Formats: sequence, C-alpha cells, structure tokens
Amino acid sequence: APRLMGRQLDDASARMLATALEARGIALRIGVLPERIEPGAVALGAGETIAADCVVIAAGVRPEVTLARAAGLAVERGVVVDDALRAGAPGVFAVGECAEHQGMVYGLWAPLAEQARVAGASIAGDPAAFFPQTTATVLKVAGLDVYAGGVAEPGDGHDEVTLRDTRSGTYRKLVLHGDRLVGAILVGDVADARRCTAALRSGDATDPTLIEGGFATGAEAPPPDPDTTICSCNAVTAGAIDRAIAARGLTTLAGVQKATRASTGCGGCAGEVRAILERHRSSGGNRSDQEAKPPSPTITA
Repeated sequence: APRLMGRQLDDASARMLATALEARGIALRIGVLPERIEPGAVALGAGETIAADCVVIAAGVRPEVTLARAAGLAVERGVVVDDALRAGAPGVFAVGECAEHQGMVYGLWAPLAEQARVAGASIAGDPAAFFPQTTATVLKVAGLDVYAGGVAEPGDGHDEVTLRDTRSGTYRKLVLHGDRLVGAILVGDVADARRCTAALRSGDATDPTLIEGGFATGAEAPPPDPDTTICSCNAVTAGAIDRAIAARGLTTLAGVQKATRASTGCGGCAGEVRAILERHRSSGGNRSDQEAKPPSPTITA
C-alpha cells in the first residue's frame, strides 16, 4: 500500500500517523513488498535487507469455502448469502468472514456479530434481516488514538470538512454527501467517534454541531441518551451500562464488562464506558470494594 492503513486513512492522516510512529522510534518501509525471510533478516523487493529477531505477518483473511463449494452452494469470494444469511440450501446459513452479502465480505467484529444475531433469529423462527453495514473502528496505534469509518476519500458529489493541527498531532476529516455523513477520520482526538458512527449508520441529516466541531472547543461531551448504543458489537446501550453500575456498585471497566459485555468485542468503546463510570463517580454514585482492587490491564488492538 502507498500509505499506512491504506483502506481506512487518507494521505494526510496516514502521514500524521507515520510521523507519530517515527517519533516513537519506529522506522517505516511503505509501498514495498518483502521478497523472502532469511535467518535473522528480511529481504525487501527494493534490494534492502533488514535485520530481524522477530517477524510479524498481518495478511488479513481468506474465506474458507471448500466445503460450501463441494456442497454445490453459490460461492464467489465467500459463501453467497441473502438478507437472512441463508446460503442457498434448506437449513444452511453462513455468517462471519466466510459469508459474502451483497458483494461484501466483512472482517470487523460488529457486522459479524450482527450477522450472527440475524441468523440466530431466523433459525429460531423470528425472521430478521441483515443490511449492508458502514464499518467504523477505533484503534490505538502505538499509543495514538485513530478512528476511521465509511468513505476515506471524497468522490463526485461529496463535500469535505477538514481540520488539521500538526503541532498537536490531531486530524479531523468529515466526508458528506448532501447533509449526510458518509465518511470520517479522526486522529489524536476521537471524542466524537460515537457520534460519527451513529451518523454514518443512521443515514439521517448530520448534526451541525458535529460538522462545526474542532479540536480546541474544550467543551465536555454531554452524557449519551439512555437509548444510545455504546457497544455496537454486543448491542449494549448507555442506559444498560448506567443501570448495571447503579445496581451493582461497579467502579471498574472490568466490572462493567462482566456485567454487560460492553467493550468485550473490538474494545473500541472502552473509553466511553470509562466516561460513564467517571460520571457516576463524580455524581457520588455507588461504591464497592472493587475500588480497592487495581484495574485489570486492557489491550486495545
């Protein structure tokens, strides 16, 4: 790829991420393929050889369709499914990274979890439908928060609202089609990630305050509405988290995860769950002996 996170980021945000990584002592080689891995080294296509004690290969996924093809099911890149996740034969369903829905194979947790819910409902006799998903993800890359959702580059008929602060390492880009948000990139400051995801998935007119937002407003985000989905992976609302905290006296992220499953999928909503916990602390909410325990380590990929 010509840049870091080539599918999720644009050139400007990828350069900002590259600068942040280089500042942390990470050297980058972009737009070049490895030719071979040797003992203690990796040979690159450009003729360069890099010493290496450990090599990590992140190569994505390839749907396993051997069984489906042998059974005579329709297979393209993945097992072709309809809106109910039926795979073209009575009693056969496909979900996850092996399933292809309307030409799309998903590799993120949230849409795959939604596929499982739809298929499960259909199998249980309560028909449901899976609709094309706008993928969005929050990552922490070497300590830097990155959010990417929807379209990264504007096309014909799209407008672009961009704010870039290289001194603070913060980048914000919104792509709009009319009054609808169709893409968003946030680097450094991802406080509006939930609002961006909700706007991308709703298809409604975008809140002007989201479009006009910036880095230096200093305004604290208002508490989410109780019906707002905080954890899209497990369909956990802000109200469900609030009720669990109040009823059980929860004070740690691990406690909320155990009680509600919020942030146990991709982990991207962990910051929002912590914010809800902090609001309960600030308002003098319930306490428990969990306060005396150190928080469990959290790894966000």
